[in-house]
Amino acid sequence: MCSEAITLSLSGQVAVVTGGSRGLGRAIALLFAKAGAHIVVNYIKNKTAADELKKEAEKYGVQVLVEQGNIADYDDCKKILEKTLKQFNKVDILVNNAGIWEPGHIGDIPPDSWQRVINVNLTGVYNFTNLVVPVMKRQKRGNIINVSSRCSRRGEEGSSSYVATKAALNGFTRSIALELGPYNIRANGVAPAWIYSDMTNQHLNEKGVKEEILKTIPLGRIGDPEDVAHLCLFLASDLSSYLTGETIFLSGGSI
Repeated sequence: MCSEAITLSLSGQVAVVTGGSRGLGRAIALLFAKAGAHIVVNYIKNKTAADELKKEAEKYGVQVLVEQGNIADYDDCKKILEKTLKQFNKVDILVNNAGIWEPGHIGDIPPDSWQRVINVNLTGVYNFTNLVVPVMKRQKRGNIINVSSRCSRRGEEGSSSYVATKAALNGFTRSIALELGPYNIRANGVAPAWIYSDMTNQHLNEKGVKEEILKTIPLGRIGDPEDVAHLCLFLASDLSSYLTGETIFLSGGSI
């Protein structure tokens, strides 16, 4: 049995949350701030949402760095990391949350749409992870959390580009966990099913859609962003100190 105290506190740690100004990322960033972590988030266009997040997170007495940048651009990611290290001199937690979904059935998916999804959902994760890992190795500690999706296991009609990136992300998570374990760096994934977010709200509001989805969920409700944030906090904390290489499916019991 571990003799050290085990806690959900992230006091004094520095957490980078990509796509952290809205939706799941916002919920994760705010909960991490509440747990005592200093927060770094990126945004692409919505500066108002980013500034609102900064103001809200700072109420918990932590520092918040908000930077504009496209995670699909390696140079943008590098600049964000450089500013992070200038202000905090370390990165304890990386949450690869940013992602996009573009519907389309195979045979009709435009090449540029396919590439956009790949660039953000997969290459974006590589970009930040590839840059942050050397920092974590020097620290001899770190924690990487990749936001995947339930569809990575079961597939989803009309979403093959999105599913392909999330299934690949699960394999990526397992692979880097094997590589980074000797450096005391953990890597895990969170794979939510239906969660209220900017990405899903329009579809969930279509006539009859929500009712049909609820029939497949044993717990009888659509998830909230805070449900994802709670799991991410567990993975970021000492309570999960022996957990790495896993992708945890958060689905209310649906398969």
